[in-house]
Amino acid sequence: MIPVVTTEQIRECDRFTIEELGIPGVVLMENASRAAAAEAVRMLDNQPTGKHVRIFCGKGNNGGDGFAMARHLGNAGSNIELILLGKAKDLKGDALFNCELFKKLDGKVKEVDQETGFNIEKEKPDLIIDAILGTGFIGPARGLYAEAIEIINSTGVLVLAVDMPSGVEADTGIADGFAVKADSTVTFGLIKAGLLLPPGRECAGRVTIADIGIPPQVVEARNIDQFIVELNDVKQHLPRRHPADHKGKAGHVFIIAGSPGMTGAAVLAAEASMRTGTGLTVVGVPQSLNPVLEMKLTEAMTLPLAENKQGSLNADAYEQCCEKIEWASVVAFGPGIGRNKDTAKLLERLLEDIDKPLVIDADGLNLLADNPGLLNKLPENTVLTPHPGEFSRLTGVSNRDISADRIAIARKWAVKWGITVVLKGSPSLTALPNGNVYINPTGNAGMATGGSGDVLTGIIASLIAQGLNVESAAWMGCYLHGAAGDNASAELGKLGMVAGDIINFLPKVIDNIGDY
Repeated sequence: MIPVVTTEQIRECDRFTIEELGIPGVVLMENASRAAAAEAVRMLDNQPTGKHVRIFCGKGNNGGDGFAMARHLGNAGSNIELILLGKAKDLKGDALFNCELFKKLDGKVKEVDQETGFNIEKEKPDLIIDAILGTGFIGPARGLYAEAIEIINSTGVLVLAVDMPSGVEADTGIADGFAVKADSTVTFGLIKAGLLLPPGRECAGRVTIADIGIPPQVVEARNIDQFIVELNDVKQHLPRRHPADHKGKAGHVFIIAGSPGMTGAAVLAAEASMRTGTGLTVVGVPQSLNPVLEMKLTEAMTLPLAENKQGSLNADAYEQCCEKIEWASVVAFGPGIGRNKDTAKLLERLLEDIDKPLVIDADGLNLLADNPGLLNKLPENTVLTPHPGEFSRLTGVSNRDISADRIAIARKWAVKWGITVVLKGSPSLTALPNGNVYINPTGNAGMATGGSGDVLTGIIASLIAQGLNVESAAWMGCYLHGAAGDNASAELGKLGMVAGDIINFLPKVIDNIGDY
């Protein structure tokens, strides 16, 4: 797992390293600037000599990094045009030190304020470096900062952002106004959440994490609770088959799903479950729809259940489910199940009695939203998999507020409910009841298609059935789901992808990860 820090956490890492361990801040800045300068050289095709590099610096430490980069790139033979948003006399600390050092080496600093305006060379540079605003920035960029950002974005050349693209909030990715659109960002010490969440993610471009000398022990002491899932994490948790295993040892998934016009959702969840490796999958559906499911599903079994006059499941179906619930390793509830009041009664009975892990998705989530009292009955081994709209209905939090701080919102409600919450989206987040949040790095826009969520339900249920705890199954399910979508996109393109394509690529993805 790659730790993802908040502004407060990285600030405390810096403070402890400097004040408690005695590593000077100027040393950290030197390490940071060297790493960022190396990325600048790469962007200049490893031929920095004679290249025109325009560097915009703010008055804080982000600007200090820019001054130090100017020195390194100047030493490499680049022609440096350095623009300071403010007056050099107002600089302090390490930023002032690096500005004066740059000047001692005959570097020229163009000071800009509201009166002088920008005096920029007409010739387009080969590279622009954004060292204006750092991790502490919050709110819309205004005045000189907004003007500088607009100039950077309109120039039409490669842009390298230092630590964060100016105008993007480090904790949330919010860009409430002008924000630099970088081709590459070098972030220092540890990655910030704002580089992983939209729109900050799109502003950042290619992201590189630079080691600036903060010791691992300092990072560990910060009790970081948000992480990026890595391929190696998935490898370590991927279920394994012993040569002597049979279908009864590969887990049992029971899916309660379907309503008139929505049989496809049940099918997708079942097929995803099987393609992820479940030994046996049973789908419980309204009895009038059972013939349809028997035609659509070959490998999975079906169970016809009691229904009302509208063809939706009712509370009487619970008694019919009991035997299968006892048999199952995990129960999945909701794909295509509808929002009928009788079906809500079935869900209520299920929540009152079930002692197995439970995955609730789609209309199962809408039934919870329609009957909020049921949220207090969720068993601790429950996984909810809402998209932002469903999450808004469950929590009463607006879509806008969810988008503004997805990590904090997902964490808050996972802790409050004492369950695992998968907040689907780009990226998908898995929030645990202990407050940890896992950010999924896989997936693409082609997966924004009907049925994709049903596929995720089947994957997560299968992983639980094969022995993973609900927390690991949730974040790992997101990774496999996205990786299969990436494989499908690479072969088929994004525009015409359907949910079934994700299922078709699951075995290949799992096989490649597991090296079976």
